[in-house]
Amino acid sequence: MENQHKSRIELFRYNVILSSLFFLSSLFFLATGLPNYNFRDLTFSEMSVFLTEQQLYVFNFLFVGKALLDLSFVFYVFKKFANKISLLTKILWLLAVLSFGLIGFFPLHQFYYTHWLLATLMFFFWTILEPVMARATKSEGFIKFSYNLVFVQVSLIIAAFVFNWLNAVFETVYFLLVFVWLIIFINRHLKV
Repeated sequence: MENQHKSRIELFRYNVILSSLFFLSSLFFLATGLPNYNFRDLTFSEMSVFLTEQQLYVFNFLFVGKALLDLSFVFYVFKKFANKISLLTKILWLLAVLSFGLIGFFPLHQFYYTHWLLATLMFFFWTILEPVMARATKSEGFIKFSYNLVFVQVSLIIAAFVFNWLNAVFETVYFLLVFVWLIIFINRHLKV
């Protein structure tokens, strides 16, 4: 019985990878059908302006679906690192995931301040969590890699604001950097 429960929990290990691939590929698919949408000029959330009501349901589902899959992954990590991560770290990770799930429901053109608050929370908390979670692994190489990655991410965020690069290309690059961190974290530090 315990082995069966353990194997069910192990399924959550890869949910964040599945959700990321599904989310990005679905957004790219949606965007290709929108003649007025441009990756270099607009963010993913700004895509909602060009969507029909039916497409908007799909768009919002993508954000919520990814957040739910990510929550199951976070649950798995909390189980795996039971006593190695603080309550504050757990709260920050939950806020990062939940803010991602909510951001689709607050398009920039309708809810400017709410959207920016959620986006800021998501980027800020996730960027902080990488080295914090790396320290929980006690792997010096992974800790160093995480700090270097945070430097790249913060530089990218600053450049996006300074050079007005806040668009879907920036979001994709940032997202892929997080994806690389997650793959390393899962493959090296969440072994079965």
